Amino acid sequence: MKACKERVHSASSDFYVPLAIMVSDDTNDRTIKILEENNYFGLDKAHVDIVKQENVPALLDNDGNMGLSENGEFKIITKPHGHGDIHTLLYQFGVA
Repeated sequence: MKACKERVHSASSDFYVPLAIMVSDDTNDRTIKILEENNYFGLDKAHVDIVKQENVPALLDNDGNMGLSENGEFKIITKPHGHGDIHTLLYQFGVA
């Protein structure tokens, strides 16, 4: 806390709080579009890290049902792996 207080009160313009946003295949493009349309909400783009989790095979429901496509063919449903990936992603993307 001491270092943070000293940096905030200093005249240094290089102090910033980094932001990491975890996205998936479903949210990646829309997230980047919103950030770009809003000029990263005043943040320096270089200080915003986008980390994308991969999709994994998933079940449709708690009964273990799998999906069928509209033409009746078997289709494996995929979904984001979950929030537990954040620590691994921060490491893999060089954020942490």
